[in-house]
Amino acid sequence: MTQYTQEQLAVIQANTNINAKIIAVAGAGKTTTLIARINHLIEQGVQPDRIAVFMFNKSAQEEFSQRLLQAMTHQSTALKPEVMTFHSFGMKLARRMEQRGLIERSELITDDFSLVKLMREAMQQLVRMQVNIELHDEKDWLEDAMLFVDQVKASTQSAKAVFLEAKWSKDRAFFPALYKQLEIIRKRKKIRFFSDLISDPLSFIEDANEEQKALYLGLVPKYTHLLIDEFQDINDSQYSLLKHLYQSHSYWMMVGDVQQCIYEWRGAKPDIMAKQIDHDFKPIHRFDLSTSFRFGHQIGLMASNLLAHNKQLDNETPEEESACVIGKGEQTEFSFAQYDKTGKALLNELKTWGNQVGNLSNCAVLVRLYSDMVPIQLALMHRKVPYQLHGDSPLFENRQIRMLMAYIGVMAGGLDDASLFYHKEDISYLMTVPSLGIPPNQRKTINQRAIASPHLIPQMLESMADETNGWRAKKLLERADWLRSLTLYSKQPDKGIINTLDKLGIYRYFENTSSKEIQYNEKVATCESFIAYVAGVKLDAKALLDELKQLASLDQSRENSKNQDSLHLMSLHKAKGLEFDLVIMAGLKEGLFPYYEANKLDATQLAAERRLFYVGITRAKKKLVLLTKPDKAEAKRLEVAEKAINTKKVSDISRFIYESQPLLCQKILQRQDDHQASNIEVKDTAKIKAYFAQAGMTLNNPLQQSQHEFSGKLKPGEKVRHDQFGQGVVIRQEKGGNEMIYVEFEEVGFKRFNPRHTKLVKLVNQ
Repeated sequence: MTQYTQEQLAVIQANTNINAKIIAVAGAGKTTTLIARINHLIEQGVQPDRIAVFMFNKSAQEEFSQRLLQAMTHQSTALKPEVMTFHSFGMKLARRMEQRGLIERSELITDDFSLVKLMREAMQQLVRMQVNIELHDEKDWLEDAMLFVDQVKASTQSAKAVFLEAKWSKDRAFFPALYKQLEIIRKRKKIRFFSDLISDPLSFIEDANEEQKALYLGLVPKYTHLLIDEFQDINDSQYSLLKHLYQSHSYWMMVGDVQQCIYEWRGAKPDIMAKQIDHDFKPIHRFDLSTSFRFGHQIGLMASNLLAHNKQLDNETPEEESACVIGKGEQTEFSFAQYDKTGKALLNELKTWGNQVGNLSNCAVLVRLYSDMVPIQLALMHRKVPYQLHGDSPLFENRQIRMLMAYIGVMAGGLDDASLFYHKEDISYLMTVPSLGIPPNQRKTINQRAIASPHLIPQMLESMADETNGWRAKKLLERADWLRSLTLYSKQPDKGIINTLDKLGIYRYFENTSSKEIQYNEKVATCESFIAYVAGVKLDAKALLDELKQLASLDQSRENSKNQDSLHLMSLHKAKGLEFDLVIMAGLKEGLFPYYEANKLDATQLAAERRLFYVGITRAKKKLVLLTKPDKAEAKRLEVAEKAINTKKVSDISRFIYESQPLLCQKILQRQDDHQASNIEVKDTAKIKAYFAQAGMTLNNPLQQSQHEFSGKLKPGEKVRHDQFGQGVVIRQEKGGNEMIYVEFEEVGFKRFNPRHTKLVKLVNQ
């Protein structure tokens, strides 16, 4: 018989006639709890077919359905609750509304290519309408446009309002007009995509009169109880549709964790769970599933420390703010990388793990940005370590890497021998990156000529220059000259790449063709990682291309074989909902994770990035490795739970590492069995003590406050710390007026402060 915690029993046995919000931390056993709740509802007389369970993806729906079926074998009734995704619910509703003539009959299209074709048609229509569009190359706008369509379909606002809220760049200003044309064509052709299964019925419902309202309400099942999993990921359209259909006569149990909402970029609205349902479902009863059975206290302590910085996000009361993530699973090990270089550090961790366990299929490398995966993949390929890449195209299909390989092909003599290029199609990159301003109607023909006769490319460029003038002519001649000179770098391809990027202004081109700074930075980081690899192998251009071709061949063989015992590589977004024995997190540099643009990061963005870090560390069951190596100063600060000194330098380790306090947590847990150990010095003892209290544990080693905030006057020579400027020494403090304090800082020099407006921490025991 399943043993439930008191928190789980409170959810399971809650009154059947209430609306409830369940805050469930990662690994809290919410599926087990929801299934038990369903059985309880049935035992209390609720008909099974009056219970609806909503899930956010097909795999979760199938797994839940199977477990529910097994748990209901003792039930005498043949009726079963309906477990569905939002899309499957929308599909049934749309079909019924079609049958009653409420919305137009349309064919459901499930492949992405059909949407791409429709997008191209809409774009052509805009061109015919002479809409001002800065970008015509499909590769520069199509992916963003498809994301924008998803954002609009997830919203209840207009396309223009969504565009402004998402802060798209000005060169994407045509997106709302593109969306309008897309919808005109879609409706004319009478087709629907998955996102339309919610938005089409909702559009009718929002404008329906009382007579039509009676009609559509008669088409939906009469559910009396709704259980909605992963509620933090709900978007405005989904929520609005369910409210129209079920708010007035059904009881809702909304299960999720706002701190695990990481899909805001595609329309998820964490504020719905954090705040809106408290207003829409008064009174609403809150329950907590705060104990995780996935990981041990190391991860629990780290997660609790981290989330304390996001405590205002969930609109919580002061009492609720102190809630911790309690790790009651198997004890989870923790370590930092042993080496500075990413590839070497990763291979060392895998070797250590292999000596202990030997199973790669239970291991994952997680990154914030896919560009961080480039050195990892190259290192794994080099050592023939099997891996599976999730959510991204194979390394040698990456556009930036293929572009660089095209220029390496020129260094190797590819203009005279096209077989030296990695792939003949790559020759087109020589004509298109950076753009030479070739008109779209001529681009395909010119690229075909270049691929067929690469030795004629410089002459082609010069002929094109003769037919124009000004800036474009100059760029064409410069490209021709540079391509002729690239063989000079055949022995030093890394320098050849660096100079090509500079000479041709490729990074500027990336900046001009990227809608958001994160896309530009991803492209640049990919190039930099590849250059580092090229510099490291120390091969000439021809040998390098042979090496890359061999690695690509091995990569393709790996893709085809789908080795079951292989390492998983994925983004943190892809890892949501998964768990692994070993989790290795890479790319943990301030400015990259948390990622922020132009040194700007507002509170909302920072909270979203922090949630992503929380999702990452809570995927680990047996061991968590942060693939970065703190220097001595950073390690010392981590041991006493101090904040990061400088949060503007990409070279610094992520602030989230400081916030989660891994070394301090490790030290405290390791000393739990040593009753004779000395006091542990900690800057902030409150969080640690709160965790131990809520976990029902005794803290065997006293915590000693290592620093205290300054109050009163400081004396010359006393050491202080400032959150922004780091550690310094007091020079003097004025005796009259504002009593200004003068401090000499180690890193930034002399500063003057008003003590009423400045927070200085006096260092003790120095």
